[in-house]
Amino acid sequence: MKKLYLLIPFFAMGLVCTACNDDDKVTPIVSIPATAPEEAKPVLESIYATSALDADLTARRAAFAKMQKFADDLPYTIFNTYLASDDNMATALEGRYPAICTYNLAFDKALNEIKKAKPANGEAYIWLMYNMGYVIKTSEGAFAVDIFNRRAAELEPYIDFYCMTHIHNDHKSIALADAMVKAGKPVLSNFYDSADMSEKDKDYTIGSFKIHSFITKHNNSATSNVPVTVYKVDCGQAGGNLVVMHSGDSNFTASEFESVKDAKVDVYIPRYAPEALTENRVIGAVFKPTYVLLSHIMELTHKDVAGSRWTLELGLERASKLNCDKTYMPFWGEKLVWKNGQLTK
Repeated sequence: MKKLYLLIPFFAMGLVCTACNDDDKVTPIVSIPATAPEEAKPVLESIYATSALDADLTARRAAFAKMQKFADDLPYTIFNTYLASDDNMATALEGRYPAICTYNLAFDKALNEIKKAKPANGEAYIWLMYNMGYVIKTSEGAFAVDIFNRRAAELEPYIDFYCMTHIHNDHKSIALADAMVKAGKPVLSNFYDSADMSEKDKDYTIGSFKIHSFITKHNNSATSNVPVTVYKVDCGQAGGNLVVMHSGDSNFTASEFESVKDAKVDVYIPRYAPEALTENRVIGAVFKPTYVLLSHIMELTHKDVAGSRWTLELGLERASKLNCDKTYMPFWGEKLVWKNGQLTK
């Protein structure tokens, strides 16, 4: 009798039937982590009990070590499956994997805060949503950059415009972009058809926000050397004159940052550079930011450190070596407050 070979995902049980033979043999599709998902919430709470701004990071490092274990136990293939899953499958995976559970809880925390937050005049609230996705809110409006999240479209009612630095999946949400367009809100991008696109330096005014954008290269690889738009946003008087610059996956070529040479930059958001400390080709060299928020740490769609899934400890180490003595590494869902010309908890 001819054997029938099947591949039926059954993530709730972590099993598949790989061959329906006489023994009905069942083998695991993945190695399920032993850590119970119920541990996710207290670990996340222990991280939020600390701050990226803390002078002593001992407690934060201890919490990060547990979070890192969650991430190390999550195969990137499972996380990619989660991102594409329907709600029932997503819920099952959130219950199975602590890293996915914390990812979802962190979005919940930030989204609830964004909904309710009422910054005073002269203040700005900054949330790291995940990876390099940020939301910034003042008393007169809010915007987002590089949101990459399964639930990203839920942000649409609470932001006034959305920026995407480049086309790579871990820096965009087409669902959020589509929702923004449907709501008649601006999307800034160098690749999205319904966006206000530009292939060169361009300036915008959206509400009380003034935006300067310019194009850089991603890196020197022929396979991924896509254009990356850097966004420098002046939040105006309502936001305490905060100037934020987000450079996505720019490769830190100093000549490409010429239009912001010696510019006022209060908070600079760069990625962790694969070529160590190339961040310093622009930080302190082209402009001198008051603060740096190092991002693109522990991206779960990447396979491992060799595939640019930088660990939390590597992130802290890199942050300590950048040419800005106020370099910090926030975590998913964490909020920072700009007030009286400085970042606070």
